[in-house]
Amino acid sequence: MKRKKNKHNKKRNTAFLYEILVREITRSVVSEDREKERLALGICKDFFRKGSILRREKDIYDSLLSLGDVADDLAEKIMLEAKKDYEKIERKEVFNKQTKLVNRINKSLSSDTFSLFVQNYKDLATVSQILNQELMTKERVLLENNFLKNKREDVKEDMEPTDSLVYKTFVENFNKKYGSLLEEQKNLVTRHALSFSDNGLSLRVFLNEELVRLKGMMLEAKEFDYIKEDESMSEKVDDVYAILESFKEKEEIDQQSIYKLLEIQDLANELGEKESNAD
Repeated sequence: MKRKKNKHNKKRNTAFLYEILVREITRSVVSEDREKERLALGICKDFFRKGSILRREKDIYDSLLSLGDVADDLAEKIMLEAKKDYEKIERKEVFNKQTKLVNRINKSLSSDTFSLFVQNYKDLATVSQILNQELMTKERVLLENNFLKNKREDVKEDMEPTDSLVYKTFVENFNKKYGSLLEEQKNLVTRHALSFSDNGLSLRVFLNEELVRLKGMMLEAKEFDYIKEDESMSEKVDDVYAILESFKEKEEIDQQSIYKLLEIQDLANELGEKESNAD
């Protein structure tokens, strides 16, 4: 008798739920829907904060999804440990949290969110099968081997990552608003676009250096002759410096802050070019 194939339930796939939230946040930022951005980001933080049960499960998914560039023996060990860690998580608690998350998405966002395109959906479904171990031994081993093989092929082909596509969308959107982006502006947009997938770590690291650079440029500008001779320009530079200083107190870098930084980067570049031409 042929064994019935288990149908994958995407609403019970923690990594899938996270991915559609990230895409909903990205979509709302690009369309400048601030309210939806706030709601989606709030849901993501509530359910995937560090230490939460869904975050723990998502991290296990991530450990398997990143096996493409890991040596065979090490990949097998990671897969074995990932399955052990998965078994330690209370399934009923995960189920209840997933239910609450699905309900929150339906209520606060839209049921359409579940239909958003997720490029690596097939991989997410495969990882779910590997972790749940509902297949017979032979089927499971073949599935795991094929999964590792496919992940390695993805790395070899060097396919364009989803993050790059997100970045391009952001660049197009900001280009419409500001014109062509400077290199430092592209870096800022990139970090902002990816901040939803790494809890803002790459954005914070970039800002630590960029804010120092911009403040240094404002202090330099204060010494430019044409600025020292223009009281209103001098005050403007002081105001910009104060804005940059205020970023130290910000717990979150929201969309409005990104726009403000883009404007400051543009101003800094303009001041620098003007001074060069004066020389």
